This record gives sequence, C-alpha cells and structure tokens, in this order.
Amino acid sequence: MDSLAVITISQSEWNDTKALIQNIAEKVTVLTSKEQKELLTPHEVMKILKIGRTTFDRYVRESILPITKVNTKKYAKIYIKRSDFEKLIQEEVI
Repeated sequence: MDSLAVITISQSEWNDTKALIQNIAEKVTVLTSKEQKELLTPHEVMKILKIGRTTFDRYVRESILPITKVNTKKYAKIYIKRSDFEKLIQEEVI
C-alpha cells in the first residue's frame, strides 16, 4: 500500500529549491550536450581532424595528442580531453 506524505515549506524555501533544481538541470544539459562534453573518443577526434586510425595512433605515440585512460571492467578506454585538443588546434600543432 502506498502512503502519501505532505510536507509544508515556506514559499521562499520552495522558490529556492525550485531554482536549485533548474540550475542543476541546466548544468546536466550542458554536460550531456555533444558539443560541450569534455572527453572525446578517438573516433570523434579522427572525424574532426579528418584523419585515419594510423595517423591518430602516430599522434598518440609521438605524444602530439595526450590521452586520458578510463578503466572499465575489462579494458582501459582512451579519450582526449576537449580542452587539450582545442589548445593543440589553436597552437596549430595538429
């Protein structure tokens, strides 16, 4: 059997809570947006640079593209930080 609880709060507390929830929702939207995500996959980097896997691997091997490893249960996945990637493009390293 479900029960219903009634909680009484002041209007100002409700407005503060509502504003906080909206702020969190906006931040989550930004974080999940493809254009704003911080970690790029190798495929995304290759697509942006219009390069193949061999060239990508060479850039990583020669430390032109710094990678970030994220361990999963079985394997470590590699990503490139968007901020590092954009810095390299601005400096015309790649």
